[in-house]
Parts: sequence; C-alpha cells; structure tokens
Amino acid sequence: MVVLLSALAGTAIVLEAARFRHPPLNAALTRLLRPLLKRGENRKVTGATYMIIAGLGCFLLFDKGVAVAALLFLSVGDPVAALVGSAAPGRRLWGKSPWGTLAMFCAGASIALVLRQAGVAGPLGPLIVGALAAAIVEALPLPVDDNATVPLISGGAMTLMSL
Repeated sequence: MVVLLSALAGTAIVLEAARFRHPPLNAALTRLLRPLLKRGENRKVTGATYMIIAGLGCFLLFDKGVAVAALLFLSVGDPVAALVGSAAPGRRLWGKSPWGTLAMFCAGASIALVLRQAGVAGPLGPLIVGALAAAIVEALPLPVDDNATVPLISGGAMTLMSL
C-alpha cells in the first residue's frame, strides 16, 4: 500500500505543479474533471491530492487497521456530512451544520463497528474516539484541507487511545 500510495502521491504532486505552471493545462484539466472538483479547486491543490498524501501518511504512521479506519472515516463520513448538512435547516457553525457533524460521527461509528466485527481494527473504544475526532476536525475551520486533517488527526487519536 505504501508503494502504491507513494507512486500516486508523486504523480499527484507533479500534476498539481504542472497545472499551476501551465494555465492551459490547468484549464483543460479543470474542464475534464469539473464534476469531481469542488468550487475553487482550479486555483488550489485539489482535495484528492490531499487525500492521497494523507493516505500515505496514515499507512506510514499508523497501524494498518487504524489507517484503514481513518481513511474510511473521511471517504464515507465526509460525503455523508455534506449530504446531511446541506439539507439540514438551522444554524451553521463555521459554515457547517451540526447535523452534518452528527451524521459524520454516526457514519464513523458505524464504520468502527463493522471494522471491529470484521477483525480489521482493534478495540472499539479507540475507533469510536477516532470517529468523534474525525467529525470534530471536519467541522472546524482549519487552514489545511480536511482531506488531510481528518484522517491524520483521527488516526493519531486512535493511536494515542491504543497506547
């Protein structure tokens, strides 16, 4: 996994550098990938690049089960949070709906249960703490893209809880 993610991260970094150096390439890639890009990603590093780099970091820093859980919290929980949060009425905190944050935690807790039952990850307590950390980090207005912070911080929380 580390070899694959290293190759993907290297490729993503080279593509990001190339598209910022060559505006016509950036315009072509933006047109081609428009359905997959968030608003403004034509002018900044994409969330996919952050996710690949964070995935590599997770597999380098954490136990395999923790890395898998942390990446699933992001890849399943973040879209769930976006779907629920965008549909939920009411107040927003830093532009995020508390309902979306709760939905992300519930998705993460469900993932934790499945991974524990499947024997992929360790004890349930650290996994639930990781799911909670992922939901909180996703809701916070941090300066770094949540595709990087969610898996790395939730993985760190699970690792610390496992010590």
